[in-house]
Amino acid sequence: MEKNLLLLIFFTILQFASAQETEKAAKNRQNIQEKLLEAKVLLENDNGKLWGKPIWNDSIIVIDFDNSIYSLVKLPNSKTDNGVLYSKIMEPNSLVFVNTTQKYDGKEYATVLNNYLDDKGATIIHELFHLLQMKSRKFNGNPIEYLDKTNARILLRLEYQALKNALKAVIEKKKTEEIKNYLKDAILFRKERQKQYAKYLNDELEIETLEGLANYTGFVLSSYDNKYEKAIEEINQREEAKTYTRPFPYATGPAYGLLFDYLNIAWRKSLDNTYNFTDIYEVMILKSKLTITKKQLQLAKSRNNFIEINKQEIAREEEQKKLISYYTKLLINKPILKVALTDIDHYGRTFNMNGTLTLNDKGIVYSSIKGRDKSGNNFGNFATIEGKNQLGKAGILSYDKDGKTYFVFPIPSKIEGQKITSEFYEIELNPDWKIVKQNDGNMEIVKESKS
Repeated sequence: MEKNLLLLIFFTILQFASAQETEKAAKNRQNIQEKLLEAKVLLENDNGKLWGKPIWNDSIIVIDFDNSIYSLVKLPNSKTDNGVLYSKIMEPNSLVFVNTTQKYDGKEYATVLNNYLDDKGATIIHELFHLLQMKSRKFNGNPIEYLDKTNARILLRLEYQALKNALKAVIEKKKTEEIKNYLKDAILFRKERQKQYAKYLNDELEIETLEGLANYTGFVLSSYDNKYEKAIEEINQREEAKTYTRPFPYATGPAYGLLFDYLNIAWRKSLDNTYNFTDIYEVMILKSKLTITKKQLQLAKSRNNFIEINKQEIAREEEQKKLISYYTKLLINKPILKVALTDIDHYGRTFNMNGTLTLNDKGIVYSSIKGRDKSGNNFGNFATIEGKNQLGKAGILSYDKDGKTYFVFPIPSKIEGQKITSEFYEIELNPDWKIVKQNDGNMEIVKESKS
C-alpha cells in the first residue's frame, strides 16, 4: 500500500512538472510571437519614412538556447500551433547564437536571441536594418585597433561625456545654444582624435555607419519612452567596456543621430552612403570647418570631466601593460598552434566585443570567440570554453597578412583524431585536415595533400 502511494505521489509530481514545462513553453512562444508582431507594427507604421525604404522583413528568426528557432514564416520542417508562429529544432551548426544576419537554408535572415526581445523592439529593428543595409552595400565591421591606446580612449571618453551633456540638456529642455555648444565639444574631441589617427579613419567611419546607424534606427523606431535617456545609458554601457575597439559605434550612432534629429538636420541620405558625423556637423550646423586650438581643447576638457577621465585611463594603462605582457608571452614567445582561413567569406565568427585586446602590431586577442565553417573548405570549427574566456586568463590571436586571416592558439593539451582540446578552447577539424609539428616547437593546422 505504502509503495503504491509513493508511486502515485511520484507520478503526480512528474505530471505536475510536465504541466509546468508545457505552460512555460506556451508562454515562451506567446512572448516571442507578441514581440515579433509588435516590432512589425512599429516598422509598418514607419513605412520607410526614416530611411526611404521599409525595414520590416519576414526573414527574421528568433533563436532560443534550447536550439529552438521561431519565425513568422514557415521554415523547412517547422510546425505551428496557430498558423502565426512557426518553430523547429535547428540543425547542428546551422546558426550561431548571436544577434546578427546569417544564412539559413540558402537565405539571409536577421537572427535575434530570445533573451534580447524585451527591449521595446530595438534589437529586432537593429538586425532588420542590417538586413536592409546589406542590400545596398557591405561595410567594414572589424575592430578599430587604435582605440585601445590610452590617448585615443581619453579623447573618445571626452567625446562621450560631451554627447551625454548634450543629451541631458535636451532632456532638461535647455536652450538650443547650450545643446549645440556641447555638440561642438564632442566634435572637437572627435576631430582631434581622428586627426591623430587618420590612417584608421575610413574603416572607423564604415563600422560607425554599419553599427552606429543600426543602433540609432533601433532606438528611434522602438517604443522606448525617453530615447535620450536610453542613449545616455548606452554610452555609459559602452564606456565601461574593457576595450573600445568594437563597441564605440553603438554609443556614438544613437547619440549623434538623435541630436541631429532634435536640431532638425536633414542628415539621413541613402543606405549606401558612408556617414561622417564630423562632416555632417560642419556642413549642416557650423557651416564651416571646425578649427582646433590648444586653448579650445583645454576649455572643452574643463567642461567635460577631463581630470577624472585622465586619472582613470592612466590607471588603466598600467593594467593594460600587464595584459599585453601576458599575451605576448602566451601567444608570441611560447610555442603556438596556427591556422589560416582558406575561404574567409564562408567562415562565421562571433565574439564578445567587450573582451578583446589589441596586441601592439601583432593583431587582436579575443578572450571569448567562436568560429564556424560554413563551406567545408576551412579547417573546421572552434570555440573558447565558457567560464575561462576572460581577458587575463586566455585568448586567441587573430591577424591578417598577405590577404589571409590567421588564428593563433596556445599549444593544445590533447589531440584525439579530429578533436583538439585545451584548458581554454576546443577545435573540431574538418576531414582532410591535420596538425603538423614543426622543428621550432610550433604547430600548424594544414590540409592533407591528396596523392
